[in-house]
Amino acid sequence: MKKLSIIIPVYNVEKYLDKCLSSVINQTLRDIEIILVDDQSPDNCPQMCDEYARRDSRIKVVHKENGGLGFARNSGLEIASGEYVTFLDSDDFIDLYTYEHLYNLASNNALDALYYKFRRFTNEAEAVPAEPIDKITLYKDDAVKELMLDIIASEPSAKADHKIQCSACTAMYRMAIIQEHNVRFHSERELISEDVIFNLDYLKYAKSAAYNNGEYYHYRINPVSLSSTFRTDRMEKNLILYEYIKENISSWNLNRNLAEERNNRLFIGNSRTTVTHTLQSDKTLTEKKEWFGLKCEMPIWRELAQKFSWKKLPLYPRLFFFGCITKKYYLVSLLYSVKRLYNKYEKRIK
Repeated sequence: MKKLSIIIPVYNVEKYLDKCLSSVINQTLRDIEIILVDDQSPDNCPQMCDEYARRDSRIKVVHKENGGLGFARNSGLEIASGEYVTFLDSDDFIDLYTYEHLYNLASNNALDALYYKFRRFTNEAEAVPAEPIDKITLYKDDAVKELMLDIIASEPSAKADHKIQCSACTAMYRMAIIQEHNVRFHSERELISEDVIFNLDYLKYAKSAAYNNGEYYHYRINPVSLSSTFRTDRMEKNLILYEYIKENISSWNLNRNLAEERNNRLFIGNSRTTVTHTLQSDKTLTEKKEWFGLKCEMPIWRELAQKFSWKKLPLYPRLFFFGCITKKYYLVSLLYSVKRLYNKYEKRIK
């Protein structure tokens, strides 16, 4: 058994694949298997994957019909045989000591799951290696439920929507649990934030987990990626996720009141991102206002206004929520503009 399986879905990333795979092949942890899942990529990636497999015996390649990120990861899980498993997106990369450091933390502390952080970049010159951090926040037995709540979203009064950066790419899982309980990803084409659901499905069976504050994963901000592309049905997708979590709270053995409160905040945070993408799009002002008005007519906003403690939210999300329930497009647009200017200023003075 290898210490770690690394599953890398590959699709239309020809210009980034070498960088990604170089960071994995040269890991200081040598006892690994690397599973490349070619999701019917239309560029030269299939040939590149096969060539890498010829050079390195630790690499396995799966060629499959296009089905999206979640199902590509599932194809990798079908053949993974490591003690632990993790995931890596093929336009990102990791620091060279990452998996050795994380494996040692997980193994030495007998963890079922270990989470860490990512660092965004647009220019590779910005992606400098981080220092390894040994300290972990440990969750055992019933405390794992608290971690699951944090993975859904923060409590209403928290400054950030999420305390935990929940991505399957910044986590390490015990493979035996995945195999025993057949934990798999949903398709992101049907259920957005599939990483959140995968983690909740997995942690239901975990006895111990931990969070490490290190930023060893370098996440590329790609303007044409799934997470950055404007889609007119995104608000409806947010609602589908909201309803799915609501319906499955009991199956995850979570406190219903607390979980629903976190789920409410998740919907509001996801919706704020959706509105931001709309404001950033090349749609006309008339089209943006019409879209915004239609989405604010969705009954979920009236429901949340009545049952969610939205006045406890920090100022920015609170004003955003108020703008949505009162259908004030220009207020929301102004908030977005002020936030963008503030972020630029904050970045400049750092």
